[in-house]
Amino acid sequence: MNAEFRHKIALITGACSPLGAEVVESLARQGALVAAVDSDGARLADLVERLQGQGLRIAGRQIDVTSSAAVDALVDQVEREFGAIDALVAMAGALRPGPALSISDEDWAHSFAVNVNGVFNVSRAVAARMVERGRGTIVMVPAHVVAVPRSGVAAYAASRAAAVAYTECLAVEVAARGVHCAVVAPADVRRVADEVRFLLADTVPGAMSDAVGA
Repeated sequence: MNAEFRHKIALITGACSPLGAEVVESLARQGALVAAVDSDGARLADLVERLQGQGLRIAGRQIDVTSSAAVDALVDQVEREFGAIDALVAMAGALRPGPALSISDEDWAHSFAVNVNGVFNVSRAVAARMVERGRGTIVMVPAHVVAVPRSGVAAYAASRAAAVAYTECLAVEVAARGVHCAVVAPADVRRVADEVRFLLADTVPGAMSDAVGA
């Protein structure tokens, strides 16, 4: 238990992915109240039941992050029920592998809907409230590193590159308002939790994490 996390509220999307579940548990064990968000209701219920059974503070919310209306309603509900969101960890993602020349319109659109629109919807909804309060942390975690081109993941890489660029631009715009943004490579789940803790502890307005960029 980390004393500085005891009164913190974290919202995590993509909570039921292998990495997402690890981050949810890691932050909950630090003492944060975690609102775990995923589109898979059954897996989300299992995750919440397992962690609550260990005495951790976690609440599950099933939504589709591609819907801006659903995301706005979620953020409003979480803040009314639990209090102001201190940290957002955006991890929801969709990977539909295949050769670049064989990507279907549907696979391309779905990749961008989840990997870009999803990040945009949740970041905008949470950041707007954080800016009003003059504090907050937003961490975007791609499920796979996209800095190095690879075959078979063109739709994922293109969509995640767009989400990374958006997050970096958002970081520049909101840093002076006390809101800190970072893009954290997914190599080590502990680094994701450590980055959230570092940014939450950094309350100096205008500061921006060196972790921005991927």
